[in-house]
Amino acid sequence: MLTSDDLHRVSNETFVTAIERHAVIDSTNNRALALAKHASHAEPCLLVLADRQTAGRGRGANTWWSEAGALTFSLLLDCRPLGLPVERWPVASLLTGLAVCDAFDDVLGGADSRVKWPNDVYLAGRKACGILIESADYRKGLLAIGIGVNVNNSASGAPHPLCETAISLSDHTHRPLAEAEVLVRLLQRLEQRLAWAAAGGGDLQAQWRPRCLLTGRQIEALAGESTVAGRCLGIDPDGALLLEAPGGPVRLLSGVVTRVD
Repeated sequence: MLTSDDLHRVSNETFVTAIERHAVIDSTNNRALALAKHASHAEPCLLVLADRQTAGRGRGANTWWSEAGALTFSLLLDCRPLGLPVERWPVASLLTGLAVCDAFDDVLGGADSRVKWPNDVYLAGRKACGILIESADYRKGLLAIGIGVNVNNSASGAPHPLCETAISLSDHTHRPLAEAEVLVRLLQRLEQRLAWAAAGGGDLQAQWRPRCLLTGRQIEALAGESTVAGRCLGIDPDGALLLEAPGGPVRLLSGVVTRVD
């Protein structure tokens, strides 16, 4: 569990400008969205942190399992000081995934981490992190970035079938890790990735390619009410997933990957 000294470190070493901590909360993203709705003035970067989350949300109807030892938090981010325009928000999930991989490299001394488009991070072939990006108020430039990382909560304690597909950092290293170190590194790396995007973003495809879990694999994805299948070709410059399907090329700007062969 994070201490008051840990939170001071977060304030001093990252771009977080305010912290709201909860012992128990339903969803940190719900709280961030509520704050955005009612706040007349937003902090540049508010961290909503929970020791325990009872109803964490993923994309669509998905839920996020977490126990003691997990990092569960949301950032309510004012994108205007960062210079991140609304039209770049669709790639925020991808940038966050890349930042998580960067942080895993930092704390694990190099790691086999990959991003499953658009919002999951895998470590050694198992899910270690989930990401949920929501527009809090585009008129105010507010974006909610929800992140859940399995740090010291062993996946062996997860309900079936998650126990067979999830992993924590401590499962990977066979030792506990300092949650504060993971949080600080992740926030630092996220700030770097967002600043990179605000400055023009360069070649997102080149940044994504070595981290993509899906490239070259046969997948199925749900886009709206339609299911599409094909071989993943990576992403395009806008972050859309590219598939080589039997009926021709497919470009997905949003969706959920439901099967990977």
